[in-house]
Amino acid sequence: MSIEQGTVDITKTFAAPAAAVFSAWAEEAAQRAWGDPGPDWQMHFERFRFTVGESDICRFGPKDGPTYLNENRYLEIMPEKRIAYASLLREDGTLTFAGTVVVTFETVQGGTRMRFVEQGSYFDGRDKADDHRDGWRAMLEAMDGYLQRTVRAGITGALSGSPAAG
Repeated sequence: MSIEQGTVDITKTFAAPAAAVFSAWAEEAAQRAWGDPGPDWQMHFERFRFTVGESDICRFGPKDGPTYLNENRYLEIMPEKRIAYASLLREDGTLTFAGTVVVTFETVQGGTRMRFVEQGSYFDGRDKADDHRDGWRAMLEAMDGYLQRTVRAGITGALSGSPAAG
């Protein structure tokens, strides 16, 4: 049994307003759009409750392969400023990752600078910070494409007055 500590720290600037970037995290349909791992994978939310004190539960994995369960419990949500959540990942029922994620949003010229920081423990060699970094980079690129499509279409999805703030 082994534990590897690790940090994934990614900063990315999006050509979209902070409200749109925040909404990409806050809305289930948006997360399904940019978080979808691709045609050879399956993904579905069993629960999506983007509210402080609540949790999201998402199952995903390659077709005919292992099933992953990701659970995120929201600790703080400050619309267009910061999201903090505790996260765990299980592969076929075995815990492979436990940690925290903090996402910050900063308005900059031409868009929004978002910083994503995941800190945690990766268990028994079944999971690694480098694998999470690669996965998050790919998902944030997909988020960029999602934001380009929605901003171009005039869909912002802003959650003004949302009960998510806590």
